[in-house]
Amino acid sequence: MIGYSSKLEGLNKFGEKSIFIGSKIGYASYISKNTNLQNVNIGRYCSIGPNVITIHGTHPAKVFVSTHPSFFSTDFTPSYTREQLFEEKPAPLNSKEPYTTLIGNDVWIGASVNIIEGVKLGDGCIVAAGSLVNKDVEPYSIVGGVPAKHIRYRFEPNEINFLMDFKWWNKPIEWIKENSYCFTNIKSFIDSQSLKKENK
Repeated sequence: MIGYSSKLEGLNKFGEKSIFIGSKIGYASYISKNTNLQNVNIGRYCSIGPNVITIHGTHPAKVFVSTHPSFFSTDFTPSYTREQLFEEKPAPLNSKEPYTTLIGNDVWIGASVNIIEGVKLGDGCIVAAGSLVNKDVEPYSIVGGVPAKHIRYRFEPNEINFLMDFKWWNKPIEWIKENSYCFTNIKSFIDSQSLKKENK
């Protein structure tokens, strides 16, 4: 099911029984079966596995006697409050767009990952299968577990800096086709692009 307000940049794939509502998905990114994403801004060339969901809303865990929304939310029935006493949902990440969760470019999310609304997954990161992501994930890092914790970075710091500055996912399709041969090795990729820059 794809919501009417969703935006698709092109060449996207959606697995069976997947739900995509109020969200945006970048070029060539895909989501697998039984995945449910709402209010998410997804970058280009992302690979999202099956049974991935975004979890919406939160409850107070400190000070409040009860976690039940009838004591803090005016949107719930029954409600015992005349004003909203606890923010259940995060504000949109960008005041000009409605999205509350960000998945960067070239992100790989494994099967059965739960993502808490409001987090940002940086470009090039990997989230291990079965993880619970409850905080921002750094670019080109690998995280896993419940809750998800940093395991390691995919590349060396200078290589990550190069990729973050280069932003290959924004290049024209023809450029990507012509240079796809060097995507199999980060060092070869950087060397080839640096050499081309020097020869200009």
